[in-house]
Parts: sequence; structure tokens; C-alpha cells
Amino acid sequence: MKHSLFSLVFLLGSLFLCDAKYQIRVERGKLIKHAPQKYGLRRFDRFIGAQHQHVADFRDYGYFGNITLGTPKESTNDQTFLVVLDTGSSNLWVPDNSCGANDANSACKHKNKYIMSDSSSYEKDGRPFSISYGTGSASGYFGKDTLCFSDTTLCIKSQVFGQANSIAPFFANQEIDGILGLGFTDLAVNKAPPPFVNAVDQGLVDEPIFTVYLEHHGRDRAPSGGYFTYGGEDPDHCGEIITWIPLTKAAYWQFNMQGIGIENSNEHTNGWEVISDTGTSFIGGPGSVIQAIAKKYGASYDEFNDSYIVPCSKAKNLPALKLKINDMELQIDPINLIAHSDATECDLTLFDMYGGGFGPSWILGDPFIRQFCNIHDIKNKRIGLAHSKQPEDVTF
Repeated sequence: MKHSLFSLVFLLGSLFLCDAKYQIRVERGKLIKHAPQKYGLRRFDRFIGAQHQHVADFRDYGYFGNITLGTPKESTNDQTFLVVLDTGSSNLWVPDNSCGANDANSACKHKNKYIMSDSSSYEKDGRPFSISYGTGSASGYFGKDTLCFSDTTLCIKSQVFGQANSIAPFFANQEIDGILGLGFTDLAVNKAPPPFVNAVDQGLVDEPIFTVYLEHHGRDRAPSGGYFTYGGEDPDHCGEIITWIPLTKAAYWQFNMQGIGIENSNEHTNGWEVISDTGTSFIGGPGSVIQAIAKKYGASYDEFNDSYIVPCSKAKNLPALKLKINDMELQIDPINLIAHSDATECDLTLFDMYGGGFGPSWILGDPFIRQFCNIHDIKNKRIGLAHSKQPEDVTF
């Protein structure tokens, strides 16, 4: 079965986290290729001021949404791009039409590409950009144009974005065209204002808040797999806020975690800087702690795929993972700690990080966000947690 699988990496943290990586596996033939109409948002008109964009769930390994760039000229179409909506970075970039023009094997070969001459609202910037992630890099130059979040009315004029004329080979087989960062300006290359920060500054949202709700769909891929809500909370999919966590640094969505364990959250109590990150599929932490937790779960290490494996038949009986954050013990249920790499072997959604002492020590990726809606408060530099209301018909 493993021979039919390929590595798909969604760690999208910036330079400080570049040594952290996680290879995750999905069946390539079942992924949806560039079908923006399948990811359209059902607008929630009863929420005044809150714009809901829904994202596709690729078997709990990645969550993608659509954007458009530019204003079509007569006889041209919308320029739509499938992107990772990434709270672990702060820049927006998509492949430029020049990417791979002289290279038949370019990673841009099968991507949607931005054509500036097709947009009547394009503005030249010209500054070079280069950005590195845990899984690859992109470089080119900056431009400005109108950015719209698909199937919402949220459009941001003169948004600075990267026109990538070179992207790493890693991106060649990934479904995404580019990345839209939702971190703070201090994390952005060349301090280019991130899209949501720009929306707040332009007065386009009622509140300086966006909420992320991600669903669990197990072995299934779901065209509707979660919602990003811009300008407010999401009471349809999230419960009451149980805690507001002050950020320790407003670059990533970074805060302090006091402890972690299985029996209780005091098993490992070093106290670490952590980030919440929609662009990372799993939970990453210091190798010694992750290995100890994986051992307690009875997971075996798969060296070939660089992953911790548990039999799917035993997954639902695993204990919850307990975290201590903001003096509150929280837990991630086993249904959110497991991803189905195939019918019999499941990935325990943990990975070792070796950051050399720089930057945050933990990344709380999608399993954390499936358990708890994350409410991102730009103005007050804090992040709220609320229990997510998962679909009732989804099981292991």
C-alpha cells in the first residue's frame, strides 16, 4: 500500500523553523486538481460583518482555499489560485506567468499563474522577495493588486504580493498554487503588510478578528472541510470562548505552553514558546518529549516515512493528549490525533523538531485547531480558544 503513496509536506513556518519538517502521506490520485468551483463558500448572510470562506479538507492532512487576484480586463477571466491559508507565515505569493518560462521541468509547470497584463488594477512594486519555509522556498518580485477571498465580499485593494518566478521542486506535486500568510507584519519578508492586517487597516472588517474552524473527516476528503471567518467569531461552528491567551510575541501567533503529557499535563513541564499554525499538518515539538509521548502511545517509528505509526484498529482507544496553556488543562481527543495514511496504518500526528534553540519550540498544527477553534485578535495581540463543533456523522 505504501508504494501508492507520496510525501506531502505542509510545514510552512518561516526561517526559524526551517529544520522542522514532517512528511505526510495521501493518495495522490484522489486529490482534487484546480477545481475552484468545488470549494465555493456558502455565504452566511445572517452574520453582519463576518465573512465566511470555506476550505477543502484533504483527509485531515491539509486545508486549502481559493483567492482571486486582479480585476479582469474585457475578454479576460478571474485569476483564481488555490492557496494554503497559513497562520504560520505572513506573505502572500503565487506563481508569476514568467515562472518556468524557460524550464520544461519547472515546479510551476502545472500551476495557475498570475498574468499582470490581464488585470486593470495591477500596480508595479518591483522589490525582490525571497521566502523560505520548512519545505522549500519561493522567490521573485513584489507587485500590488486587488485580492479577494473567494465567495466572500472581502476584497483588499493594493495588496502587496509576491510574483514568484522561481519555486522549490517540492511544490511541483502539491495541489496548491501559492501561500497566503495570516501572521503579523513583523514576520513578513520586507515587512509587506499581510492581507488580514491590510484588511483591518483599510477598515474592511467590523472587528480585527479572524476565526479558524477545521473539521475532521478521517479517510474522506471533503470539499467543505472548515471555515475561515474574517471580521468576527463563528458561533455556528464554535462554542463559547474558554480562554484568551496573550501572545508573547506578535510575529507568529506565539504564546507560552506550560506543560504536556498523556496522564496529565505535568509530565513534561519545561515551559515553551509555541505557535498555532494552520500551515502545519501535525504537532511538532522537542525530539526527546515527542519520542517519550509516542512511546507511551505505543507508536512505532517508520524511518522510511519519518513518522510515528499506530494500528488504525487501536486508534480510537488511545488516550487524549493533555496540554497546559494559560493555567488551563486542555486536551486533544484521539480522533484529532490520528490521520489515516492507509486502511490499516494510521499516523500519530506528532513529529520531532530540532530548531537549534531559535524560535518557538513547538508548533501546534491542525490537530490542535480541529479540537479548538482559534480566534485571532490582531488588535489585542491574543488568541482565543473555543471548542469546535465537529460534524456529528464523522467517525474514525
